[in-house]
Amino acid sequence: MEKKQWVPWVKWGGISIVGLATLVFVIVAWVFSNAIRDEVLTPRPFEPDRDLQVLSLGQGRIVLNRTELSQRDGVWGLVGPDGYGQVIQVIEVGQDDVERGFRLLEGSFEIGDEVVFDQYAYVADPLTAHGTAFEEARVPGDLGVLPAWLVEGDRDTWVVIIHGKGLDERRQALRMLPALNDAGYPVLVISYRNDVVAHASETGRYGWGYPEWRDLQAALKFADLRGAEDFVLYGYSMGGAITSAFLHESAEFSEGLTLTDRVSGVIFDSPVLDLEAVVDAGARDRGIPGVVTALAKGIAALRFDIDWDALDQIERADEFDPDLPILLFHGIEDGTVPVESSDAFAAALESVQYQRIEGADHVYPWNVDPVGYERAVLDFLADLEANGDSGES
Repeated sequence: MEKKQWVPWVKWGGISIVGLATLVFVIVAWVFSNAIRDEVLTPRPFEPDRDLQVLSLGQGRIVLNRTELSQRDGVWGLVGPDGYGQVIQVIEVGQDDVERGFRLLEGSFEIGDEVVFDQYAYVADPLTAHGTAFEEARVPGDLGVLPAWLVEGDRDTWVVIIHGKGLDERRQALRMLPALNDAGYPVLVISYRNDVVAHASETGRYGWGYPEWRDLQAALKFADLRGAEDFVLYGYSMGGAITSAFLHESAEFSEGLTLTDRVSGVIFDSPVLDLEAVVDAGARDRGIPGVVTALAKGIAALRFDIDWDALDQIERADEFDPDLPILLFHGIEDGTVPVESSDAFAAALESVQYQRIEGADHVYPWNVDPVGYERAVLDFLADLEANGDSGES
C-alpha cells in the first residue's frame, strides 16, 4: 500500500519539475527576445568604451597605450573629451605603448585624455571634413522630410550612400567622399526613418529594410528629378539590408519600369545579409544555448513582426538580378556581422566581386587599407562605365 501511495506523488513531482524547467526555459527565451529588441531593433547611438589613454603628444605624433586596435595600421578617427583627431601610420610599437602619426581635426587633446578610435575617420559633414561644398537636400518621404547630403558632380550616374545602424551615421560616407567627388560622381548620402534628423517609424523600431527601403526609393525619386540617369547603391552594414529590400520590393516607377532598372551597380561594405545569423553569433558569444536562441527568435518574430526569412539574402540570392554587378567588402575579423554570410552570398551569385579584407572588423575595410579600398571602388565604377552602364553629362 505504501508504494502505491507514493506513485502519484512521484508522478506529479516529475510533472512539476518538467513544468518548472519549461517555464524557466520560456522565461529565459523571453528575456533574450527583449535583448533582440533592445540591441538589434531599437535605434540608439553607438557608444564605444574609452579604452585608450593619451600618454604623449608631439608635432604630428601621439603615443597611446598598446591594444590590439591601437597598434593596427591604417587610418582612424580619434575621439577625445575635447577634440577629434586622426591617427595614421604606426611609427613604433613599444612593450606597453604605440606611437602613431596624428592630425588634429577639431578641438584639442591633452596628455591623460581618455580616447577611443572612431572608424569614420572624419568629423561633422563634407564641408567641415574636406572643405567640400554640399547641399542639405530635403527628400520627401512617406513619413516626412528625409535630410540628405548632396555633393554635386558632372556625371549622370549618382552614387547613393545608405548608412548603417545608428541615430544618424551619415559620417560613414566621409571616408569615400573625396575619391568619389574627385572622380566626378554626384553623391547623395541619405537618412531614413528613426534617424534623429528624420521622422520616427510607427513602431519606433528598425525593420532592417522593411519598411526603410521606401526611404531609399524616395531618395532615388528625388535624384531622378535632379537629373540622375542611373544609380550605384552603396550600403554599409544595415544599409546593405535596406538596399537588398529595395531591390526586392521597389514597385513600378514610370512607363513600366522600376527604379531598380536604373540601378547599374551595388557596393556593400560589411552588409547585414542575414539578420538571423547576426543574432545567432551574438547569442553564441554570450554562451546562450541554440535551443533558447531559436525560441527567442520565434518570440521576437511574433512580438516585433520580424520576418527572418525575408531578411536572409543568402536564401534569396536567386531573387537578385544575376546581371547586376555587386562589389562586396567584408572584414575577416568582423565581430558584429559574421563574414560567413558574405562568403555564402558571394558564392551564390556570380555577379559579386568579393573583397575579403584581412585585419578588418565591422565596417573597417577602408580604415585598414584606404588606398586599396578606394582603388577597388573606383575600378568597379569605371568598369560599369566601360560596360555602358554609366556615363557623363
